[in-house]
Amino acid sequence: MKDNVKSAKPILILCSAVLLGLFPAVMLYAQGTPPTINQCRRAWVLTTTQEMNFGGFAVEAGAANITMNSFGGLTPTGLISLSSSIPATTWVINVDNTRDAFCATYGFTLDWRRTPQALRGPGSNIPLNNVLVSIPAYGLNGVLLPQTIAPNPGNTVPFTITLFGEITVASPQTSGEYSRRQVFEFTQDTRSRRARADVFATSIVPLSISETVPMDFGMLAGGSLPGTVILDTGNGRTATGDGQILSASVGNAAAFEISGEPNQLYSISYSNGILSNGSGQLLSLTSFTDNSLGTIPAVGMETFQVGATISIGSNQPAGVYSTSSGGGVPYTITINYN
Repeated sequence: MKDNVKSAKPILILCSAVLLGLFPAVMLYAQGTPPTINQCRRAWVLTTTQEMNFGGFAVEAGAANITMNSFGGLTPTGLISLSSSIPATTWVINVDNTRDAFCATYGFTLDWRRTPQALRGPGSNIPLNNVLVSIPAYGLNGVLLPQTIAPNPGNTVPFTITLFGEITVASPQTSGEYSRRQVFEFTQDTRSRRARADVFATSIVPLSISETVPMDFGMLAGGSLPGTVILDTGNGRTATGDGQILSASVGNAAAFEISGEPNQLYSISYSNGILSNGSGQLLSLTSFTDNSLGTIPAVGMETFQVGATISIGSNQPAGVYSTSSGGGVPYTITINYN
């Protein structure tokens, strides 16, 4: 019996050794082998998650450009104003491989299937220029196509491509939406995948403004100390300090007529003016107020009033003061779409 027991021990040891030896082999089989480039190139998926949009714009005169950055921010050049009612967005493409993340290590090329095309709409075509590409995962920021990503073990998927560019517009640019489908191409070992997206821009009616009633403070007087007279949008006048209002006269707020794209937001800004009696005596015109709506009505036109404040110096000489007299400076009113 003892001999039998001893002879069994090597068998148990041998079995343990065989089981331990199988374990790494099983693990190696589970890992599999990397896919071939032929398997990889058929499994790429390009998904457009956001289309490019240059938003709304109005060309006041001549030619102008709108340049987009990689974050969708816009920079206008020329006599053009932008509207925030239509958000600007970049073209974003997600690139993935359904076969294996290893597939990126074979390298690939990014290019246009066709050169970016001008946008078409109700008026003259709008050229789309200088379309740039950013791929943070591969250290590319604002580069032109084509771009080749060389075979490299560090190449990764999925990754995101952002495209942005520039449009050129000219007055008169007929109002309405302009768009054109653009085609981007991803190629690996002669096999291509494409992403398509429409690029948009919307031309809106330029803002225009005209004065219909000039501003008139009526007859005023000063004293031994400085003072002011405030003219409000309802033609009312209020004096402070030694400023005086003579009851024999009336004041009129200025009136303006503005026209533009219905339902668009706009803003107004002013620069100060100077009234002169033509003999070197001056009054300053500041602190403008208005009763504008800030939104173009559905009819495309609005009339609003503008008031301001005149500052009267101590012992201000009498006379007729005007922004159009020698030494006077007219105030300015500027309107822009928001």
